Amino acid sequence: MVDGRFPFQVGPTRAGNALGVVRLGGHREGKETGWQCAAREAYEEATLHITAIRPPATYWYATASSGYPALLEDTWPAAEIEPILVGRHLNRSQITPIYLAVSNDTPVPAHETKGLLLLAPADIARIVGKGMTLGQYLNAGGKAIMQEELPLHLRLEPFPHLKLLQWVLQKHPGILQ
Repeated sequence: MVDGRFPFQVGPTRAGNALGVVRLGGHREGKETGWQCAAREAYEEATLHITAIRPPATYWYATASSGYPALLEDTWPAAEIEPILVGRHLNRSQITPIYLAVSNDTPVPAHETKGLLLLAPADIARIVGKGMTLGQYLNAGGKAIMQEELPLHLRLEPFPHLKLLQWVLQKHPGILQ
């Protein structure tokens, strides 16, 4: 979070018919922990130095046959920084931890990041719920930092982590305090 908003990357989907709204993150390098990877990726993609926030719970999820994630509360090893979400990849032994963090830095799109949306909870609800284009988001007062010009008429497509964040915010509305 930066000033109570969540930075998410925005850029064209592979099909090019929408703009994907994607979490900051990537793959571990070498013997990085999940947290070390998250901190490095946040800096590489948005020039943010982040500090972990202890989440109210850790939720594990896997995509169900319905396409929506099945969520359950579970624990995380006490010696490690706790993620708020842990994705279990179906048919693989890999997991993806997602952390709740805060930064006092000003986000700046870096490297291959096309742009950043700084999403307030109401923005997340609108994008996930009824959907909107980038132009509608900006006209409604949405905050964005662009490195490249993106088509304003394209629909913002929420990727799974944005949908999961909306679920977490509904379950824990005080998480921003």
